[in-house]
Amino acid sequence: MRLTRLPPEIVEHSEPLQVVRYDQGGHYHAHMDSGPVFPETACSHTKLVANESAPFETSCRYVTVLFYLNNVTGGGETVFPIADNRTYEEMSLIQNDVDLRDTRKNCDKGNLRVKPQQGTAVFWYNYLSDGEGWVGELDDFALHGGCLVTQGTKWIANNWINVDPNRRRQLQFQQEMERYAGAEAG
Repeated sequence: MRLTRLPPEIVEHSEPLQVVRYDQGGHYHAHMDSGPVFPETACSHTKLVANESAPFETSCRYVTVLFYLNNVTGGGETVFPIADNRTYEEMSLIQNDVDLRDTRKNCDKGNLRVKPQQGTAVFWYNYLSDGEGWVGELDDFALHGGCLVTQGTKWIANNWINVDPNRRRQLQFQQEMERYAGAEAG
């Protein structure tokens, strides 16, 4: 909660911490932690509470916090292939037969690489602001992946903070979670 400065009820009712182990040769191709949200899309965490049907469902991971749990002997960096680009075009991810999403072969060509160091974390927003202090469009520059572990083992923990871009659904979800917590305590 201190790290995100988000209200405790949002952080507490998000996804549980996920711990992942990558052995030598392990990697994760560049991807987005969340999906775009359109009027016909429902967020996984609020869909049931809102009791709305939608043709599409996505995770609405507003924030990602990736914790490094150990030092890695070789490789294993987290790469943001297009961080700091002035513009984003999906076709620019593949140039001259180099696919920047391929973390096995092209991690060294990513714009930002973070070396795993025990006790550190990487924090990023998966969405832009809507200009009014709420969740806006998906941030294409949050594209990231895990580079190939060339020596040793890599241990990380992911913490995803879920926020529905639809304020009404998010508030309804929070109220239902508080009601549920109250019933459990009673």
